[in-house]
Formats: sequence, C-alpha cells, structure tokens
Amino acid sequence: MNNFFSNTNRELFLYQLKWLAVFIGIGFIIIYLFEFPLDLIMLIVAFIVINIYKTRVMLKKLGILNDSNVKDIRGFIKSLFRSPSSSMDGNTSVRYYCMSCGNEHKEIACPKCGSKMKRVG
Repeated sequence: MNNFFSNTNRELFLYQLKWLAVFIGIGFIIIYLFEFPLDLIMLIVAFIVINIYKTRVMLKKLGILNDSNVKDIRGFIKSLFRSPSSSMDGNTSVRYYCMSCGNEHKEIACPKCGSKMKRVG
C-alpha cells in the first residue's frame, strides 16, 4: 500500500485532481451563466481548449515542445501529429546514389550509366 503513495504517484494524483477541479469549476460556471443549447456548445469548446492547453504544458514539461517550433495553434496541432522520426527541417526526400558511378538520382535506373543498382544515402 505504501508503494502506491510514492512521491511520483502522489504528484500525478494531485496533478489529475487539480485539472479535474478546473474542469468541474469551469463547467459549473458555464452551466449557471448560460441557457441549455449554448452552455453545451461552450462546455465542449472549453473542454477542447483546456485539453489543448494541458497537452501543451505537459509537452513543454517533458521537453518535447519548445516555443521556437510552435508559433500558433495551427503549428501546435500539426506538431502533435508529426512523427518523432520525421526530420525537423521538413526535407523528407530520399536520395538515391548509383552503385556503379556514384551519381545521385531519383529514377529507377541511373540516367548516367543505366544501372539499376542504387543505395540510399
């Protein structure tokens, strides 16, 4: 039982409890201030915005996200769906080199010597 309440688990529990309180508090405020159809829409929008903010804070804390990569909300959403193995400069083209003459090309056969043997570089 003591293992469950270690410092890491306690911090995670308090972090989740804090965000739960934020969600419930904002929910009650929106429900009491607005009528039915409008409050439901506002609750959904608030839920999405808070989750985006929460994810951004968590990614910054982990060091995955920094402000130089993301300037606006569109860049942030694109960064969430970018694979970690993709290059950061955006150049994803593959370079092929002929194994016979060393010429760089993108065709099936080398335009210089006609060889189909190539290596990726």
